[in-house]
Amino acid sequence: MTFRFFTSIVLSTILLGCASPGPLPPAKRLQAIEANNRASTLFARGDYAGAVKLYRHALDLERSVEDEDGIAANLINLSIAYQRLGERKAAEDAVAEILEGGVLVFPPARIAEAALRESILRLDGGDAEGAARSLERARAGCTKNCLLEGKILNVEAQLAYVRKDFAGAAATAEKALASNRARGEQEEVANSLRLLGASLVESGDFDKSRGPLEQALAIDKDLALPTRILRDLMLLGRAEQGRGEGTRARAYFARARSVANAIPDAPASAEAERLGAALGK
Repeated sequence: MTFRFFTSIVLSTILLGCASPGPLPPAKRLQAIEANNRASTLFARGDYAGAVKLYRHALDLERSVEDEDGIAANLINLSIAYQRLGERKAAEDAVAEILEGGVLVFPPARIAEAALRESILRLDGGDAEGAARSLERARAGCTKNCLLEGKILNVEAQLAYVRKDFAGAAATAEKALASNRARGEQEEVANSLRLLGASLVESGDFDKSRGPLEQALAIDKDLALPTRILRDLMLLGRAEQGRGEGTRARAYFARARSVANAIPDAPASAEAERLGAALGK
């Protein structure tokens, strides 16, 4: 099963501000924020097409008042939603508007966020070198107390994994894990743990891989994320297989097949069945 990196779908938010009491934002800003919030609700429900429609509406509202931060936030959210719909070109075009510049000057933090998103898209498309260049741009914009540090480290670990530098991937995943735990970002914590476990499996350190993978599975089950649960189970099956624990490995592959059938993910189901069958009775 090809390893696929799962980055947290942390949608960009548009904040009203912390002052209280105080004047409400202008009507257009409130409308944009409300549209963005409704879109995020649809996204969470898996209605990505509906989310795209509302993000585009929020984007138009932000464009009408030339709010650069709001424009960038909605472009980033559009990119995430388009990727979930399998519309890679549209996802890339959305962040390119931020990164390529033009008449508007976007906040540096949003540029870093867009560069990270571009790196993830390129990595998902198999362009490791392009992903590395985008990641460097994201890191350059990630200054002191940067909120993206843990995510950047996770993508850096994934790049090392793709390049088969499993020791480097494990070391970077551990750094990412510390950063993400400090921020309490559970999805990214699970990503770090999964990357660490996968790197240890590829390095043949099967005993050590179990702990991170079991922790990742527990988090992903708490967050109800089927594709990540599937990946955790497959990796745990491989870890037990490497330890010579055939019965435990077969059980993990059977669970993975059940999850894959429910998603549904026919190729993953077939692979889980194949791996389980190869272990015999």
